Amino acid sequence: MCRAGRLTDAKELFSRLFEKGLQPDVYTYSIIIKGLCNEGLLDEAYKVFRGMEECGCLPNGCCYNVIIQGFLRHKDIPEATLLIDEMVDKGFSADATTFELVKEFPILFCGLLALVQDLAVLLQRYFVTYNTLIKGLWEARRPGIALEVFKNMCSHGQQPDKVTFSIILDGLCKQGYLDEALTLFKAMEKSRLKPDCVSFTILIDGMCKAGRLNDAKELFFRHFEKGLQPNVYTYSTIIKGLCKEGLLDEAYKVFRGMEKSGCVPNGCCYNVIIQGFLRHEDVAKATQLIDEMVDKGFSADATTFECNTFIAQ
Repeated sequence: MCRAGRLTDAKELFSRLFEKGLQPDVYTYSIIIKGLCNEGLLDEAYKVFRGMEECGCLPNGCCYNVIIQGFLRHKDIPEATLLIDEMVDKGFSADATTFELVKEFPILFCGLLALVQDLAVLLQRYFVTYNTLIKGLWEARRPGIALEVFKNMCSHGQQPDKVTFSIILDGLCKQGYLDEALTLFKAMEKSRLKPDCVSFTILIDGMCKAGRLNDAKELFFRHFEKGLQPNVYTYSTIIKGLCKEGLLDEAYKVFRGMEKSGCVPNGCCYNVIIQGFLRHEDVAKATQLIDEMVDKGFSADATTFECNTFIAQ
């Protein structure tokens, strides 16, 4: 009935078990919970799951995996995290399907680490990459563990790549460890893995958001010294940082220098600089750039509309 989408019939049959004085087993519970989850009835599925023990039927690993998968498929990460922790505490393991779903939400790897004592076993058994694991730990705000995993990676002969460094740089910047990020960046420059545009942009963005504009500008101009070509996202990042600090002339100069450097501004870049001029009430320059943007086939985004509306009031 569940597989055929006839959930009402399935629920009626499940209820009739109790009317007949029968005790559903763990397999029956797993089936009805899965059916409810498939239809998005997560509250009802959870109620049935929690009612198992009251009816004398203890959930097993299979049952935990079924309901965890239901919450994951519907992107209810907080509840999935609680159930994963509970499953681990009771000595059960995630099955292959649960791990596949968890890969979409790396933050959940923190809970799953407790399933295996040896990190190498986790990586080998479940095909989890170090990069995925490190990213999940940063997202879970576990910087200490993330860096320990990074050290473990190096000590096991696994060479970090540019993606690994980008993940760590991003994590350090987002959590305010800018000096540590800068130290790591300089270490990259001395290694065989030279920083690329992605690494530069992550660090520039972190510096701009922290108000360290001089550091951001220095990093931006080092692109050219290293023979790298900043991409449109890098330009948008530094232009936004300059505008935020009220350095509109400097932002405009960088914007106009893009094409000369072989990087054509896109719609995002236009919106960033237009918003900068609007926020500082330079309506004339903003209007000129809006006309130019429209002529090039780009559109104002929601933030630009909001800024423009506010200024017009």
